[in-house]
Amino acid sequence: MPTPHINLELGKLMATVEALQKQLIDLKKDMLGLTNQITKVHTELLNFMGNVQTKSACTLLHNTLAKTYVQKTEIAPLKALLNAISITTATAICVAILNLILIK
Repeated sequence: MPTPHINLELGKLMATVEALQKQLIDLKKDMLGLTNQITKVHTELLNFMGNVQTKSACTLLHNTLAKTYVQKTEIAPLKALLNAISITTATAICVAILNLILIK
């Protein structure tokens, strides 16, 4: 039969085990909370990177379009000159055809 001293030590040991179990449960809760926070930060980072990548792609597209637009504005006077030449040529051909038809 166990002596009272052994019972006392066994009680202390059981109390220590119970305290350790409570600490372990609290630690698990804290780890779950930390895991959730890390998951949220990870999701926010992924969303942020998606936004930054989209903005970078838009910036590249804007720069490309800006270069194209500058090239078009540089060519615009030449285009206007070619349009005037083609309209004048078409008008001259039409007048020549009308003269050939009406003179005969």
